Amino acid sequence: MHKQLILGINNQPGGTMTLSALIIFGTLILVILFPYVFNILKLENPKKIIIPSEGHHAQLSRGRIYYRWHEPKNLTSDDVIVLVHGFSTPSFVWNGVMQDLLSTGKRVLSYDHFGRGFSDRPKEKYSLKFYVDTLEELLSNLKVANDLHVVGYSMGGPISASFSHQNKEKVKTLSLIAPAGYIPEPHWAMKLFMQPVIGDYFFKAFPSIYKNISASETKNSNDPKAINENEFEKYFTYQTLFSGFTDALLSTARNFNMTDSSESFKKIGIDGIKTQAIWGSLDGVVPISGIKGLKEDVPQTLFKEIKEGTHDITYRQPTEVGKFLADFIS
Repeated sequence: MHKQLILGINNQPGGTMTLSALIIFGTLILVILFPYVFNILKLENPKKIIIPSEGHHAQLSRGRIYYRWHEPKNLTSDDVIVLVHGFSTPSFVWNGVMQDLLSTGKRVLSYDHFGRGFSDRPKEKYSLKFYVDTLEELLSNLKVANDLHVVGYSMGGPISASFSHQNKEKVKTLSLIAPAGYIPEPHWAMKLFMQPVIGDYFFKAFPSIYKNISASETKNSNDPKAINENEFEKYFTYQTLFSGFTDALLSTARNFNMTDSSESFKKIGIDGIKTQAIWGSLDGVVPISGIKGLKEDVPQTLFKEIKEGTHDITYRQPTEVGKFLADFIS
């Protein structure tokens, strides 16, 4: 019967072509699906994440958040500096500025957003509200009720601004480093991220895409405190080995308006919170032209420009950034 069926297909006009077309079509589907399935199956369970010995997990309502306390040699203040990182690079971006921050005599708290670094990857709507609520819950969990100095980098800018507005009675200073929210034209990859099916496929099948858009703009730095390429690769890659990282990025791109966060910053202007902005003159991710809109929304902003600085100034030119932060916070 099986033999007759095959013969029947071959004997029909165009039958052989139909079979060939099916084989080609099936092969094409396998070629398309293979990288997608392969890259998903090789991911590990986030529960297997091994956190550094100097850090801790805080159990929040949506999962575990990784955080670390940094203590100054001479504690001279009860104030706390809170560091809020950006879209895809977790808290290691603060390594180069930590010494300057601790020179203020204040404790420093760094943490990884959900979906990044050593934190859990809950299936949530990664909106601005989600990030602000998470930060508030983390501080409540750690019983941090002191006066705060909030520092937000890139996507951390709108998060820090919104958090500061909601907690203005606690926030003494707000420092914004290349803050997202004034981007005239989104990166092509961010546009792709926002596409429901296409975005999911490309960023899960070809993880090199989000690695490339998250890579440093500056390949080398003469700054002695800078994170070099090998360090960046090691720190960044570890978080990508666990499931949920790409999902968090996709959800953020779709639910967090990083191109226009003017409303969040306007509230800071009205609140009168002491604000500083640090920006690289050659930033190709969040253009320095955004300072015009920021100053209109937050007139009290003290502006510091990093000459020849790109978007990675926090860890490529940390000596300059760290000095500006320490002077302002002090």
